[in-house]
Amino acid sequence: MKEYKLIKNDELIEIVDMEDFNSNDLDTLLHKVLHHVKMITNCDAGSIYLKDGNCLQFSIFQNDSFSYEKIFNNQKPIKNMKFPIKKDTGTIAIEAYLQSKIIMIDNIYEDANYDFNSAKEFDKKFNYKTQSILTAPLIDNLNNETIGILQLINKKENGKIIPFTHSDQEFISLSSYFIVLSIINAKNNIEELKQNNLELEKKIELRTKELLETQIKLQEQAYRDPLTNLYNRRHFDEINGSLFSMSKRGNNPLAVLMIDIDCFKSVNDTFGHHIGDIVIKSLSNILMNTIRQSDIAIRYGGEEFLLLLTNTNKSNAHVVAEKIRRHAENTTVKIEKHSDLQFTISLGLAVIKVEDEDITAAIEEADKALYMAKESGKNKVVSI
Repeated sequence: MKEYKLIKNDELIEIVDMEDFNSNDLDTLLHKVLHHVKMITNCDAGSIYLKDGNCLQFSIFQNDSFSYEKIFNNQKPIKNMKFPIKKDTGTIAIEAYLQSKIIMIDNIYEDANYDFNSAKEFDKKFNYKTQSILTAPLIDNLNNETIGILQLINKKENGKIIPFTHSDQEFISLSSYFIVLSIINAKNNIEELKQNNLELEKKIELRTKELLETQIKLQEQAYRDPLTNLYNRRHFDEINGSLFSMSKRGNNPLAVLMIDIDCFKSVNDTFGHHIGDIVIKSLSNILMNTIRQSDIAIRYGGEEFLLLLTNTNKSNAHVVAEKIRRHAENTTVKIEKHSDLQFTISLGLAVIKVEDEDITAAIEEADKALYMAKESGKNKVVSI
């Protein structure tokens, strides 16, 4: 591992390669950096402020005189502290930022050059005694920009608080370069991580939307008859209860039409199932072009169809049924180049009654009416 060394008297102060401080979490990085610098300079406490817009925002602090619990409990409220970057505030952190230089104070209680009210309030609140301070700007030399402030408090020797030294100043001047690189790297990593997460969220959102659309399509397909694209018997079984309840609750009539293609077996036997399918599709088109959007058309089984006409009484339902019957009667299906096939339908009509407990009774009555229509000559509408 690459090493950097600063001579301090006859000793060596070792600055480890800043790879030790690589982190995608800015708070973790800042705590590592501050702990390392405090250990090298042998000081009791320290803090780091980072620039946020036109302010310096308190980011973290460490104090070896406090318990971890005390530091943890006070870290969050202190993080909300912001100091506007402007001239003549008298605040040592702001002055170090504006002057781009390290400022060392031997004893804040004997210094009249700076405003230490916040430090003194801190001391009073937490029964602490701030004395010597070293405040250094964290300068990004590549962009000629100060990104924050490092502050060290109460240098110690043999258990006593002493002033910070010129060697400490040299050490901070040297190490601040690597600290700034680490912070910038962490911020870039965090920004890249945020961007990656944002892109991932967009992909997940898009994929979720696609899956939902696929699910809706599959569900729709499960409820649709593949030949006619009308709703199938399964869909009817799932909605008839709620449809009946809505009709009863709103006191709105619900008409039921059972429809059957006349002589359909003969069509299949004579012309084949392919022509039979064309006839079924022709009728389904007639139904869809006749009913309203609020009505429901269902392929009930084989050549049999079911229409549910919402908010429709027996008289109006009969008009709709006759319209469908006439339309079918006048429709021709081409079976060969010069041959056309005409077909007719029979219809049974019923309307749910006040005493009905579900739609079953109306379905049975419409089925009976359909049977009567077929028995009495076909191509007609019969109502019960």
